Amino acid sequence: MQPWRDFVHFGVPCYDERSLGGIKIGAEGAKALANALANNESLHTLSLSSNNIGDKGVTALANALAYNGSLQTLSLNDIHIGDEGATALANALANNESLQLLDLHSNEIGDEGAKALANALVSNKSLRKLALYRNKIGAEGATALANALANNESLQTLSLECNGIGHKGVTALANALANNESLQTL
Repeated sequence: MQPWRDFVHFGVPCYDERSLGGIKIGAEGAKALANALANNESLHTLSLSSNNIGDKGVTALANALAYNGSLQTLSLNDIHIGDEGATALANALANNESLQLLDLHSNEIGDEGAKALANALVSNKSLRKLALYRNKIGAEGATALANALANNESLQTLSLECNGIGHKGVTALANALANNESLQTL
């Protein structure tokens, strides 16, 4: 039996932290995990990194995240998602009040995904760390994130290195720092 199947079969109540990275979960496995995650009240850390989950799988996870009140850390780096998956996660963040760390590094997220996440940051009050390094975010996405920082009082760390944000994106982020008192690391 695969490790993620144990996770789903037990209904997850016995876990508070689970790493299922690099075990070839795929989109179907992510959908099964999403069903377990939606009703879980004990899991606070979940890593699904280095799995080929894709946008469809992460959309199922995002739908569950919108209803989950216990998850604080979610690592989804290198899971082959783009703007569609980032937008689904952003929609979930608008309703989620428990997630504090969202790691999305080493994916294919571009400006549209960054804009969706920026919109979520305006209303989300729980997220403390957002890792978006090694994606495909340009100046437009960085500017949207910078604008969101003006209205966000909870985010403490925003990681954007190894993106093509350019001079315009850096300038927008620098200007945002003048008005944001919560961000400690950029």
